[in-house]
Amino acid sequence: MTSSTATTTGQPPLALDQLRILVARCLRTSMRVPQLLMFSLTMPMAMLVLFSQVFRSVADGPSFPASVSYIDFLTPAMLAVSTVMAGTNAGVAAAIDHANGLHGRFGTLPMSPWLPGIARMINESLITLVRAALLLAAAAALGFRFHGSMLDAVSGILVVVILAAAMSALFGEIGDHLRRPDVVQFAGMMIMMPLMFLSAAFAPLNTMPGWMHTVATFNPVDHAIGALRAEVLGTATPLDTVVALGAAAALWLVVAVYTAGARRFGSRRSPRR
Repeated sequence: MTSSTATTTGQPPLALDQLRILVARCLRTSMRVPQLLMFSLTMPMAMLVLFSQVFRSVADGPSFPASVSYIDFLTPAMLAVSTVMAGTNAGVAAAIDHANGLHGRFGTLPMSPWLPGIARMINESLITLVRAALLLAAAAALGFRFHGSMLDAVSGILVVVILAAAMSALFGEIGDHLRRPDVVQFAGMMIMMPLMFLSAAFAPLNTMPGWMHTVATFNPVDHAIGALRAEVLGTATPLDTVVALGAAAALWLVVAVYTAGARRFGSRRSPRR
C-alpha cells in the first residue's frame, strides 16, 4: 500500500506545504466568483477615470506641484487606495469561513492558526499585482507617464505588495472578529474611508485642515501614496520607500500582536471539558 510520508510517520505536512494548499484554495475560491473578481479588478479603474476627470481642476490650484499632471498625481494614489478597497475582500472571506464552519474545521487540523490568514494575504497580494497592471494600463490610456527608474518601479511594486499584505491582515482580523460578511462589509467601509481620504490621495495635504496633517502622519496609506508618487515622478529617495514599508509593516505588527493576544485571552476563557 502506498502512502505519503506524512501519513506513515504520523506527522502533519510541513507548514510550507500547508500554506501552499491554503493559497491554492484561496485562489480557487476567488476564481469561482468571477463577478466579484471582475468588480475587484475593475472598480479602481472606474474610480481612476471618474476622479481624474472630476477633480482634474485641482491641478490648476497654486498649491499643486508644478509641472505635474493630475493623472500622474492621481495614479500612484489609486494604486495604494485600491489595496485598501481590496483588503475588505480578505475580511469578507474570513467571515465566510466562519459562517460556513470552515474556520472551526481549520482549528481541528494539525497546523498553525496563522496559516489561513497568511494564505489570504498571499492571495490578495497576487491579485493586487494583476489589479495594478490593469490600473496602469487604464492610466496610460488617459495620459499617465512613468518618470522614474527601474529601481523606482521595483520599489513601487514592493510598496504596493507590502501594503496589500498589511490591509489583508487588518481586514482579515476584522472578519475573524465580526464573523458576518454583511457586517464586515459595513465595518470595512467605516475603516476604508478614513484611510483613503485622510491622506494626500486626491489633493495635496497642504490644501487641507491642519488636523488632517497630524492624522495622515499615522496613516500607512498616506506614506505609501507619498512613496509611490515620488517613485512615479522620479524624485524618490530610499527614505521614502523605507518609511512606506515601515508604516505598512508596523500596521501588520499591531494586527499580529492584537491577534496573538486575543487568541491567548480566548484560550484562557474557553471552558474546560
